[in-house]
Amino acid sequence: MIAARQFRLGERQKKGGVGEPTERDIQNIDDFTGKISEAIDLLRKEINAINEGNLNIVSDLFEDKSNILKWLELKMPLVEPFIRKDAALARKLPDRLDEFKSAVEENSSLLSRMATAAGTVAREIEKATQRHSLNGLYGKSGQKISDPNAPKMTIDREF
Repeated sequence: MIAARQFRLGERQKKGGVGEPTERDIQNIDDFTGKISEAIDLLRKEINAINEGNLNIVSDLFEDKSNILKWLELKMPLVEPFIRKDAALARKLPDRLDEFKSAVEENSSLLSRMATAAGTVAREIEKATQRHSLNGLYGKSGQKISDPNAPKMTIDREF
């Protein structure tokens, strides 16, 4: 018969708490702190490039940002119980998380403004195109010629 699998988190919950971090937990905290630092550096790089006018950086860094954020999302449950414990505090993880949050907010604000500006430019181009287009046929006098398939409606002046 196959024995039931045991999970550390399940055992900790049965004991009524998280307890002291194991070596594996410490390694996870170290890895998570390093990845948070990497994410902050990447966001700061993008923010600086956008401020300098290098907007191509957004598409260049998109995949790297996606990979880092996915990794952080997957590892967060392993680290979250220890964020306020000595191991995480010694590595300044809460401070790094606050710094990460501010970098994400600044980056999000810049990207949002870029999207708004791009939408505004697209609408203005559309307006200018519509304003200066012919949208039909015009006769010698400059009057728009109606669709030849549509019947002409005339008004008689006499009864």
